[in-house]
Amino acid sequence: MSNVILVGAFGQGNPGDEALCAAFCAALGDHDVTVVSTDPDATTLQHGRPAFAPSVRAVGQAVRSADAVVVGGGTIFKQLGGSSGRRANALLVNTSALLAGARASGTSVAMIGVGAGVLRGPSARAMSRWMVPRADLVVLRDEESASVLADAGVPPPFWIGSDPAWSLFDQPDDYDRGVADQRRVTVALSHHGIGRSGIDALVAGLQPLCGERTIRLQPWQVGEHSLDLRLAEELRVRLGGGAEIIEPPIDLLHAAQIFAGDDLVIGMRFHALVAAAAAGSRFVAIAHEPKLAGLARRLRQAAVPVHASPDVMAGIIAWALAGEPSSASAVSAEIIAAKEQFQLLDLLLDGGKFERPDQLPALPLSNGRGAW
Repeated sequence: MSNVILVGAFGQGNPGDEALCAAFCAALGDHDVTVVSTDPDATTLQHGRPAFAPSVRAVGQAVRSADAVVVGGGTIFKQLGGSSGRRANALLVNTSALLAGARASGTSVAMIGVGAGVLRGPSARAMSRWMVPRADLVVLRDEESASVLADAGVPPPFWIGSDPAWSLFDQPDDYDRGVADQRRVTVALSHHGIGRSGIDALVAGLQPLCGERTIRLQPWQVGEHSLDLRLAEELRVRLGGGAEIIEPPIDLLHAAQIFAGDDLVIGMRFHALVAAAAAGSRFVAIAHEPKLAGLARRLRQAAVPVHASPDVMAGIIAWALAGEPSSASAVSAEIIAAKEQFQLLDLLLDGGKFERPDQLPALPLSNGRGAW
């Protein structure tokens, strides 16, 4: 049994990040796990693990006494947007400091199911090149992340797993994949995922559906000053009252229940697309980050760039409505990959001991150049 510090964007009320926390807490059930969270009390209540706030001193002390630090999914190789209120390279700087402190203490570091986004400028790329080879185990979420890191000069190969939250779902059956014609479309919103021109295009794409389908607008995160909720309210007004605003999901399994039977889910949130596919619903990814386009590619669903014109947006929505949802085999492959990367993590935490070496997971490798 190992003493593990679990690090991620936990305690911020994002159902996707909380799904990652739940997945890691379940997968590490044989180990002592302590979670770094911006809301420790809520994290302990929700996930049943001790938690503490991410101050430099508290994290440093915890890392020095831990056997391993696990970075629990998420896009960690990226620069932050202006709406975060933080410097663009803050996430890269903090993760580099965490890794440096762990190495100085002799503490193992694993990054499981992590991703890469935009890396502009020499500093961001240099920090990524420094971090990857110094971690004891790195499994990327998708091939798009491998491409971003290879472009930044990180030497391949890269292990490719999937998003860890897939492990929360049961294996699907083929008979669950049919789309029930409930004449309903849900838009999972993110203020990060769309600009002014994108809003115009989305309105143009949704207007032909008003009246013939129920349009549901779902803020993914809400609060006193929720930008997701403001976006939902603006869309409702611009659609002339032809849409309704619904509550955010309690968790990822609840999101799948909400999407079940939808004709289509239009998603700006990565984990909303995971939930839609698990529920057997078609989806369109508004791909403001590589991870959304990557998931659409893997699951053979539609994706559209955030700067798409109104005609393109309307066309892709109409095309998706005539298509098929993700196959059971495609969803199953994501679930299997999520669980196999946890087996590699167990191998690290158990000091390399494995009772059946012939059953070690064989995750695919990527050179980051499209040879997947």
